[in-house]
Amino acid sequence: QRHTIITTMTARPPPTNRNFSGTTNNPRHNRPNLIHIFIFTLLFLSVGLLCSAIYLSKQLDLNDNALSSSTQIRLGAAKINDNNNVLPSNKNRGVEIKERTAVIRAPPTTNDDDKKKVQQSTANVPKAPARIAPLPNNNINSSPLTNTATDFSTFKQYPHDRLYCMIPFIWNRPTYSAIMSTWGQRCDTIHFLTDAMVGGELNGDHISFTNNNGEEETTKPYWEYPPETFPSNVKFINMTRTWECPPTYNKRTGRTEQKVCRHIWEKMWRSWVYVDEHHKNDAEWFCKIDYDTFFFPDNFKYYVRDVKDWDPVGEHHYFGHVIQHRSRKDAPMVVGASACWSRKTLGDIAQVYREMPKGSKKGERGKCEDRAHATEEVTTSMCLREHLKIEPEAARDDQMREYITIDRYPLVLTWNRTEQGEWWFWKGKPKDAGQMENTIARRPIGIHKYKKPEEILTLWEEFYGPRSGNEALEKVGKQRHGEVAKRFVEEVRKEMGIDP
Repeated sequence: QRHTIITTMTARPPPTNRNFSGTTNNPRHNRPNLIHIFIFTLLFLSVGLLCSAIYLSKQLDLNDNALSSSTQIRLGAAKINDNNNVLPSNKNRGVEIKERTAVIRAPPTTNDDDKKKVQQSTANVPKAPARIAPLPNNNINSSPLTNTATDFSTFKQYPHDRLYCMIPFIWNRPTYSAIMSTWGQRCDTIHFLTDAMVGGELNGDHISFTNNNGEEETTKPYWEYPPETFPSNVKFINMTRTWECPPTYNKRTGRTEQKVCRHIWEKMWRSWVYVDEHHKNDAEWFCKIDYDTFFFPDNFKYYVRDVKDWDPVGEHHYFGHVIQHRSRKDAPMVVGASACWSRKTLGDIAQVYREMPKGSKKGERGKCEDRAHATEEVTTSMCLREHLKIEPEAARDDQMREYITIDRYPLVLTWNRTEQGEWWFWKGKPKDAGQMENTIARRPIGIHKYKKPEEILTLWEEFYGPRSGNEALEKVGKQRHGEVAKRFVEEVRKEMGIDP
């Protein structure tokens, strides 16, 4: 028999035609490719969404920094909303505020103008406010302040060199009264730019909340005080950072002490924006003067007009005592004891302050920005240099003597560059700068480090009091370095025309 073997083979499908795109015409073969396309599409969308999320996150962080709305703020009895306005709130005293608010509320007002401001302020808050609105002010004490200690009628007048004196301040009645009864009345305009929170007794960098009766006090917003509590030239500035620091333990004294967090940089730039918006046309010259600086307004006018003959409206000027040892790369800057500029500088730098980044929590990093714990002198000079190309000008006379001191004048008159060497005070100063008795000009503009009210009153008697029977002047000669110091005071009095 013949056996037939049949081999069964699996038949292969005939070749399929492919189009020019490389896909098959068979729908069953198209399915894997469609899945691949779908997966790639999802991946592409995911990457795009991730990039968008990162970008939006950065933008939100910038906006939060600009408005300081996401930071935890402690302001005693007040809280601050996204427009940097202080809001009265008794129940939130000492509580960290985390929520945001989109509506501005203001303290009670008493007149139609203030009511209009409140109505306008209840609009939605913009994300990047271009202007900083001043707080409503209930100061209505407009009683005249007169000077009875000295007759200035014989002093030279400078009608086109009006001076605006701005004192960064934490409200303190004795210090305010000492300044206003002495040199403060020689300014054409003087304002004390003050924190909104009031309370305690200031003593240098420390503050006590125990009154004379041994009773504990606390702080509260200025608007909770009765009307006429504060003089009309005390202006309250809205701050996002409180001056109330947590108590710290002093190892040397063994006591817990309450210190002051000045946050002076935020206070300064906000104050200058306020001055530019409300008092720019009240003066030609503007000086920031520390409360512990004894200032000579008449000598200031003598310097800008008779010595320099500057144009305050058409020229940029930023001047005072210049040092070069503290900032990055030893760039020069004006010390904070007395820093002055022209009206043109004020207008231009105020715009820089409005537009600079806000709310940084980082320390010194070489940027013109609002940030916590920034150094006022360094940041001021940095903003002027970077944005306006303005360099600080040293206030010295023709004998290279400083018009503004950084320490008490009896001590400064002993600084000997030749014997003491090139310590930080002399760094960057000309080799022929005055030293020892020739360190200070004989028509000084400001002398620094007199923190107590009684010291301010004593200086007034030394430099402006009657010559005969002047006990303050006699005491100068009996102190350390007294002979040199008394000779200096007598020469200053003669140069200013107090003594013949």
